[in-house]
Amino acid sequence: REERERFAARAARVGFLGAAAWLHERHGEHGKALDCRLQDGKLREGVFEYIITRLAEASDDAAGSAALVEATLQRLLKLVELDAERCAVLVCEQFANIADHSSVLQRLRGYPKMELQYLETLLVRRKLGHWKDSDEHQRFFDAHVVRYVELLCTHSPTAVLPFIMENEALPLRECLELCRRFDITDASIHLLERTGDFPLVLKLLLGDYSAALEKLHGTFAEPPESARPALARVVKRLSAIAAARGQDQGSKEASEAPWWEGLPDAGRCVGLLEQASEMSARNSNIMTEAQLEELWFGLLRRTVRWQEQVAAAQGAKTKRQVGMASAFEELVSQAMAGLLAFLSLPRSLKWICAEFGPSRLGIWRGPVRSLLSGLNFQLGLLRAAKAVAAQDVVKPFSAVKHRGCRGLRLAPGDLADAAAADPPGDAGYIPGEDVAAAAALTFVPSEAGGLFKVRLAGTARGATDLAD
Repeated sequence: REERERFAARAARVGFLGAAAWLHERHGEHGKALDCRLQDGKLREGVFEYIITRLAEASDDAAGSAALVEATLQRLLKLVELDAERCAVLVCEQFANIADHSSVLQRLRGYPKMELQYLETLLVRRKLGHWKDSDEHQRFFDAHVVRYVELLCTHSPTAVLPFIMENEALPLRECLELCRRFDITDASIHLLERTGDFPLVLKLLLGDYSAALEKLHGTFAEPPESARPALARVVKRLSAIAAARGQDQGSKEASEAPWWEGLPDAGRCVGLLEQASEMSARNSNIMTEAQLEELWFGLLRRTVRWQEQVAAAQGAKTKRQVGMASAFEELVSQAMAGLLAFLSLPRSLKWICAEFGPSRLGIWRGPVRSLLSGLNFQLGLLRAAKAVAAQDVVKPFSAVKHRGCRGLRLAPGDLADAAAADPPGDAGYIPGEDVAAAAALTFVPSEAGGLFKVRLAGTARGATDLAD
């Protein structure tokens, strides 16, 4: 061995790093083999392919694969400096199947983005692809999911809410603390909704909506250079929607794409209103009437105040200012839809009159029209219900029953004459208007005495007692 070490060192000194790496590799010294390859310019470029190839060749040798993985992780810093993206692919795609996950994660602590990708591979992408059983996967999930949520909050905030919604069995307290610490409002609202803390949910949602409206106003008033092309497209869509509304056509006919598409600040406002609507629908039987009013009156109030501020601006209106007014009008319309769906309409109308009495009538033309239309619909339902309740529902059924019945009406005198003419027990025939439908009547003495039981002897249906 000493001679081999001297030979490898001599080969490395004279520049034969490939030969030295081969020699170390032949004797299972993966760390020294990697060091030789990382020192050589040509060999360094192919070091990732080398590791992948060696892992594939040693697939049946668990000890050899583990040694190569350990040697690679010890040189993780050099590999990241060489090519961070290829290193991340190597760790996530190759090591996830063969390495000890806890050891890999411990080495990745200094590389949070790579650690996030590794955990995503194990927790989200492959799930049960490389676990002995579901219990082993569940234990790993429980041990590392909080760390994964923390990394998401740091490096991919928009992915936090989808992950939380897909995984119901999460430690709520730890995840909520992380979302609050990193100011991930949408995920915080979802977690608080699970706990039933609706006062804090409303506080966060309304606060976030106020900030989103302010950012939307700033984007229209002083758009950054990068947002100008998207803003121009949004203004064009809003103009088409306004023109269609003036012709009593739907906004969907005016524009195929949503008006906010391409403008994140506008999409944020729309998303918060949709989130409020979904939350109200899920918890309509849990949230109190006061909480629903606080939510929807608060959303409407904040939107209308910005609409009033835009309408009160002096000077000539540019296309961007007209588009901004149309954007707030669309948001008011969406907020009114939620108000109509979840609140009492008479109470809402009273609140609007008290809160916005001094406002310009033009701003409230659309919202009040939709509110009055809703009240008119409710009045129509009440009138229809009243009309139904006032009808005699038994009478139509009695008429149908009466039309389906066939009976005989005989005076007492006729019965007596018939009894005298035909002694009891003798059958007599009384022809009706339709000779083919004539029925045979038999007068049978009643047990009560003095009365006769009239029996209809139909040829097909058998005898039927009609009356005493």
